[in-house]
Amino acid sequence: MTPRSFKALRPIVTAAWASVGLLVLAGPAIAQDSDRYAFTQEYDPSPALWELSDEDTTIYMLGTIHLLPEGFRWRNPQLDAIIEEVDTLVVETSDADAEGAMEPMAEKIANMLESRTPTSRQLSPASQSAWRELVGQTGMPFEYVDSLPVMVALMGFGQTGFGTDPSSYEYGVETILEREFAKTRRPVESIESVAHVTYSLFREDEAAILRELDLELRKWSGKSVSLLNDEADEDLRGDDYWAMEHAWARGEVGDDFDLGFGDGKIAETFRSVLLDRRNRRWAGWLEERLEQPGTLLLAVGAGHFEGSDSVLARLEQRGLRARRIN
Repeated sequence: MTPRSFKALRPIVTAAWASVGLLVLAGPAIAQDSDRYAFTQEYDPSPALWELSDEDTTIYMLGTIHLLPEGFRWRNPQLDAIIEEVDTLVVETSDADAEGAMEPMAEKIANMLESRTPTSRQLSPASQSAWRELVGQTGMPFEYVDSLPVMVALMGFGQTGFGTDPSSYEYGVETILEREFAKTRRPVESIESVAHVTYSLFREDEAAILRELDLELRKWSGKSVSLLNDEADEDLRGDDYWAMEHAWARGEVGDDFDLGFGDGKIAETFRSVLLDRRNRRWAGWLEERLEQPGTLLLAVGAGHFEGSDSVLARLEQRGLRARRIN
């Protein structure tokens, strides 16, 4: 997993690692290479917006990036007017709802970890030393990471992979929006329970995942914790480094969303858990929400609006069409 894809997954990663008692990257990193992370925005921001409505309900939908560097511009008059207009903000899981969300799952997760055979004992001898070295580069305790399901461990590697990247949840879209709605005492709701999504990661069948991990470890260069896209961003600097953020701020919507896990079973599992299943549930939630009068803003990760399994595509399967409005 690369630091770039991690920005699209931060709420789930945070919940997954908090649930097992480890949480890294609590705040923004301090950039040691200011030239590498410098950016310019010689354009007017216009992130993609859609409208889903009926006679008495209007739902605006904004694709977001959960982590951004300080000073990165993404607001414009149209978006500001919508933010001022709506009655309610809906995010993936609000900060308030996330607090203590994993507590009901704690005993189940603890039992799973206790009964699970450590990853190192399920790898071939050729891969065991590479696995130990990989975990060592994260700075996290080997025995504990070794006890985690591979999917949860790889998400944690994404957190440590940030290095000096100055992006932070503090400057992310949802964080800023939640603060603004709190100031105006308007409600902030969640479209899902972060506990439900996180727990599903612990329940995935690991047989094929472990086989792929074994193969990847044999190919791993040892130079980066980005196991599946090793050193993918090492040479990017300046605006090239922030290409994903710039494309999003300009309103570009891709034909697909690359989570950054390459191809194979690991990528397939992450896509299923983090995108496909959620998009299907969210489309159902949106259809039901149309039955309630009012105006709201749905602000969720931009990747959920890209590809053939996007929220937009799932809505169309239900006979609903969201209209792009910017």
